[in-house]
Amino acid sequence: MGNLFNEISQERSSKGNKPRILEILEVLSPEDRKDLLKALDDHSIPASSISKALARHGHKLAINVISRYRRGELTTVIK
Repeated sequence: MGNLFNEISQERSSKGNKPRILEILEVLSPEDRKDLLKALDDHSIPASSISKALARHGHKLAINVISRYRRGELTTVIK
């Protein structure tokens, strides 16, 4: 690899690239995790409703992250 790649790879966030949705899924109880995944896969439930419900439980998750998950753009999330 060239110098440009080395520079780019050093600019990575110290937190890593784990999506916030995955962080939330990891700390939820098995039952809540199942419920969240069910809600995420039910497109009749607005992303805003999911975001608000999670916020009431102390988990901030932006609506655009939910939309990205639903479009399949967050491939690191394991069901």
